[in-house]
Amino acid sequence: MKTYGIICEYNPFHNGHIHQIEETKKQTGATHIVAVMSGNYVQRGEPALMDKFKRAEIAVKNGVDLVIEMPVQYSLANAELFARCGVLMLGSLRCVEGISFGSECGSVEQLMQCADAVKEVSTPENLKPLMEQGIPFPEAVQQLVGYKYGPLVGDLLGSPNNILAVEYIKSLKILGLMDKIKPFTVKREGAAHDSDEHSGNIASGSYIRQLIDDGEDFSAFVPKDTADAVAEYDDNDLLCWFENFERVLLYRLRTMSPQELAMTPDVGQGLENRIFQAARVAVSLEDLLEKIKVKRYPMSRIKRILLNALFGIKTDDLKVPPTFGRILALNDKGAEILRMAGSMPEDKLSIPFSSSLKDFVEAGKQNKNVMRAVGMTTVSSDIYTLGSRNIRPSGMDFTGKVHFEKIEGFVSELPEDLKTTAMSGTAEEVEKMRAERAAEKAAESAENASENGAESGEKNDD
Repeated sequence: MKTYGIICEYNPFHNGHIHQIEETKKQTGATHIVAVMSGNYVQRGEPALMDKFKRAEIAVKNGVDLVIEMPVQYSLANAELFARCGVLMLGSLRCVEGISFGSECGSVEQLMQCADAVKEVSTPENLKPLMEQGIPFPEAVQQLVGYKYGPLVGDLLGSPNNILAVEYIKSLKILGLMDKIKPFTVKREGAAHDSDEHSGNIASGSYIRQLIDDGEDFSAFVPKDTADAVAEYDDNDLLCWFENFERVLLYRLRTMSPQELAMTPDVGQGLENRIFQAARVAVSLEDLLEKIKVKRYPMSRIKRILLNALFGIKTDDLKVPPTFGRILALNDKGAEILRMAGSMPEDKLSIPFSSSLKDFVEAGKQNKNVMRAVGMTTVSSDIYTLGSRNIRPSGMDFTGKVHFEKIEGFVSELPEDLKTTAMSGTAEEVEKMRAERAAEKAAESAENASENGAESGEKNDD
């Protein structure tokens, strides 16, 4: 058993994702794939086209074995925090041997060199003069790296997949996981990230979403499961689009003070006042974004700010590491990953995993960080149901069921209890605890059978 992790969004799941999974298995010998996937919102600051449960189901039907949700406060964070959360959650399973990510350069060695360079130059002293000139943070870092390490290293930061790859490697180093989780990169094939072009049967997610929005054929670029799901959601008016949040966003922003806005992640340098004023005069979402837009803030960052404000997510929320892992979908091999994770001794990264949000609520009633995380998840999901033309009922997080995909001929079974997949103690102690639980269940079943038998006897006597 060799498990590799992928940090992803699958918005939607397409042929490029299949290529990454297949190349990862082929080149590393990985037998199991676990994905940490953004939930209902993605890092570009928009809602996912389809909800997290459907996207996770599609992933498991097309090569992924286990899908775990990335908490919303991190899926709507900057690249550094997005990557840090994903790596931490993979590390918390304690059985993941490698992480696979796409990159434009296709070289782990170059990316590691760049990661060291970024870490060295990214100090407030170095960045402040450039950012005071209105240069966006990513460009400021790229300039510093290029100046100190040369244009070949600096140019790596000009490509979006390279940027995330560098952040994954930085996170592995900072979390002390380089010896446990090996970085592996798949060179990005075909169209570039966010490109409006395609190469063969591979196209970017943004190009595919545009085709879907325009009602054009996109089936050549996605597996059948994605095409069928999009058709189903489209027929029922359930596809989620950012523009459908127009009124609820304007309402929320018009009821917030500049002080409240200032507590939202990524807000600084007086941007809270700009948002406050824009919300009062904007007459549409497009108008709002145009009035807020400034050179130093990429549009994706502004959209993330707006969604964070809508959900009440604060800067302090990003100071708390993930407190649990929500299982969205799995197959027999995914169940093996969970059993392996549950048999490993706990360490500083360990968190519980479950397919039910109720489990975290019940276990974390006395833990304010857990309850806060649950609150952000449920609020953001309930608002997500307003983002489609056909408004859906709220409560998705408590009614959605984990998708289990049976592998033909596989001897594994879905664990009866996914409530606690990270347990305290050594592997031997964990096995002992599980044996004791199994014995208790067997005794309880025997007792119930005995009682039923006695009741049946009494009826016969009558």
